Amino acid sequence: MPVQLTLCRRCTRNRPEFRRTLAQLANNYPHDLAVEELECMAACDDVPAIMIETDYYPRVPPTELIRLVEARIIAERV
Repeated sequence: MPVQLTLCRRCTRNRPEFRRTLAQLANNYPHDLAVEELECMAACDDVPAIMIETDYYPRVPPTELIRLVEARIIAERV
């Protein structure tokens, strides 16, 4: 079952580096990662905020996004 990554489309649309990283992750893990973009996560103070499964992560820079997603995918494979 793919790891669920949820993010706010509105809050990340003006963050090109974050969007490129997201596209890279989706491309690298097409069967291991499911990305859901919500119109709003009500996390405006924590932009960019994400959820991986039910875990919430505020103010995630692109390098941290990669680390968090890859760690969760590896943990799910075990």
